[in-house]
Amino acid sequence: MKQLTSRLSRTLTTALSLALVAAPLAHAQTVQKGGTLKAVWSQEPASLDPHASSAYSSFQVLENVLETLVAIDPQGNLIPALATSWKNSDAGKTWTFTLRSGVKFSNGRVMTADDVVYSLKRLMDPKTASGNAYHLSGVTSITAPNKSTVVLKLKEARTNILGDLTSKSTGIFAKEGVANKTVATAPIGTGPFKITSYQPGVGVKLSKNPLYWQKGLPYLDAIDIRVVPDEGVRRSSLVSGDVDWVMAVPPQDIPTLKKNDKLVIDSVPAFSYWYIGLNLNRKPFDQKAVRQAISQGINRDQIVQGAVFGQAVTTQSPIPSNSAFSQKYAPYTGGLEQAKALLAKAGVGQGFETSVMVTTQYPESVRIAQILQAQLAPLGIKVNIRTLEWAQWLDEQGKGNFDMFVLSWNAMVDPDEYFYAQQRTGQGFNFTGYSNPAADKLMDAARVSTNIAERKKLYAQINKIVVDDAPYIYLFNPSNVNAYSKNVKGYAARPDQAINFTKTWLSK
Repeated sequence: MKQLTSRLSRTLTTALSLALVAAPLAHAQTVQKGGTLKAVWSQEPASLDPHASSAYSSFQVLENVLETLVAIDPQGNLIPALATSWKNSDAGKTWTFTLRSGVKFSNGRVMTADDVVYSLKRLMDPKTASGNAYHLSGVTSITAPNKSTVVLKLKEARTNILGDLTSKSTGIFAKEGVANKTVATAPIGTGPFKITSYQPGVGVKLSKNPLYWQKGLPYLDAIDIRVVPDEGVRRSSLVSGDVDWVMAVPPQDIPTLKKNDKLVIDSVPAFSYWYIGLNLNRKPFDQKAVRQAISQGINRDQIVQGAVFGQAVTTQSPIPSNSAFSQKYAPYTGGLEQAKALLAKAGVGQGFETSVMVTTQYPESVRIAQILQAQLAPLGIKVNIRTLEWAQWLDEQGKGNFDMFVLSWNAMVDPDEYFYAQQRTGQGFNFTGYSNPAADKLMDAARVSTNIAERKKLYAQINKIVVDDAPYIYLFNPSNVNAYSKNVKGYAARPDQAINFTKTWLSK
């Protein structure tokens, strides 16, 4: 634990130093206050209840409404948020958080430790049935000894608990929103903005929270978020000046848009990966050799070029290269003959017919499926493409009604987030049915280890097992690309794909 505490202390010191340095620079830019930012989301928020949704499009809205005990800065460092400090004791099994004083919810009520206890306990409650409850796995009690202190007790020391507490699913909200049943459409938080309207299929409107604890922030009066799934429409809306900011533009248009002197194309490597999920409860995907044959038979370079027009880095492992836990393990060479041999070994050398589930919500998934269809044909594998609306896609995934699906997994800080929820036996996001006792044992050990060097060794072993077993076939680590008018100031794309407008302003 000393290593973690020391590392964290350095992180906090650095973050505070940067904040002190950054303050006069922000002032020197002559911030202009007021105005409404017209923003475009590419995906529909599935719900705005942080415990009911696993869609990142929801969390990207909530980023501006709810706050967590601990946050991460744009570089991925842990920083104070609603908690100003924390310490661990009892060999890392007890974490004590001191809350920031004077923080109010946007409805005017003072936030206390009881609100933190309520929010976190609701996430853990089996009746809530939240897929994000894994963020608090191993927590045995949450108490508030006084109005400004919260204590979490864990069954075992867990290094990644602070990273888990940065998830928006652990955001703190007023319990009266649950009582009056508005938490799914307008949760009441302590963040810089509050939700004034939410119309599914249309968008979300946010207005400035005048009670926000960071004095002078936010700069904007309001944010008008529109949902526009069509990437071509998003691009044309930005180019015409109809909107100020878009979540994503067509990757094939990025070179042209970069030449537009009225726009900023803001791109950073993302803490994210795209993958193919295989249903291990269905034949022939219950056989490892079949899964390995598909991973062997595809050409990831072609997928990156065809699906995201080169705006990504191919990978066979999930953790991107900008993480200290990145792995370079890549056993699949793209050889068709090896792939055919694996299919023959599994008794399906003649090939088979299957389907891949994709959604119009993510055009990249459709393009990946089309490439996959062509690449697997020489192996005798006929792939039918099931293109669904997002809500139906999520429902089918939850029911296990798929052969294969294509999707991404976003925003990871700790290496545990790349494996545990998706690959640990019985976890909420383990939709493929994967189970490997050896991998489970290693994942359990890695998440409670407090030794960084030991964790790196454990995750290298976990990564090798998962890549070899191939319940997921990892494809690429994408870039996070946001595009906006040059009149938008104080905004930067982040590797965790959080969209935070706290310090954003509009030049006139």
